[in-house]
Amino acid sequence: MSAEPIRETGTGWYLYGVVPASAAAPPTVAVDPRHEVVAIVEGGVAGVASRVSLDEFDERALPERLADPDWLEQKIRAHEAVLDAVLAETPVIPCRFCTVYRDESHLRHFLAEQGDSLAASLTRLDGRVELGVKAFQRQPSSQASQAVSGRAYLEARRDEQRAHEELVRTRGQIVSQLHGSLLAAAEAGVVLDLQSHDVSGHDDEMVFNGAYLVDDRSRFEAALAALARDRSGNLDLELTGPWPPYNFVPEQLGRA
Repeated sequence: MSAEPIRETGTGWYLYGVVPASAAAPPTVAVDPRHEVVAIVEGGVAGVASRVSLDEFDERALPERLADPDWLEQKIRAHEAVLDAVLAETPVIPCRFCTVYRDESHLRHFLAEQGDSLAASLTRLDGRVELGVKAFQRQPSSQASQAVSGRAYLEARRDEQRAHEELVRTRGQIVSQLHGSLLAAAEAGVVLDLQSHDVSGHDDEMVFNGAYLVDDRSRFEAALAALARDRSGNLDLELTGPWPPYNFVPEQLGRA
């Protein structure tokens, strides 16, 4: 029989993100609603954080917690709600879900050690938001399923296969054109992994997924509208956000 993992006791600090030192903590519910969300100031930056039970959030307990869909959904929603509330008032460097420090001194050490990088990132993010753009290839209705003869069925299947092969062949060109046009209307941008139907919530196939750091939203939306008009026959373009700028923060920042 395997022994139960040894878990930490007491409370630690759950870090949602980093903001300028002058920013106030938002009046919103924490991942553990028994504790309030506060701003811990260190130098020119502040950590938006709340206390959590280390028995619940200790890294050795997390695999079990993350396997519980109800717990996971509740905590992710709370994490996102805090960041949304912060983003409405000030630039924020978002931290990954379940970034936990064992005590305040460890959290302050992170803020002090990374203070210059954090402050530089906050300056870059000030006045800008992250927007997402997804493109979906419209799928024509299957002619094969409507065929009344074996020959018609085979011909329809061949046509559908050729159409799919053409999509695969031109996907790189689609990505390059979309990303180039949107990047010209943004401060920065990245091409992200495509999402499955289950994740995207669309029946049509995703052919492009990008994120952009934008300071002039009207200009960016105008560029997106022009692309939508140009490709109205075969692509559906979807704008999402604004989001906390996860895709435009140095990877080493926000790690416990």
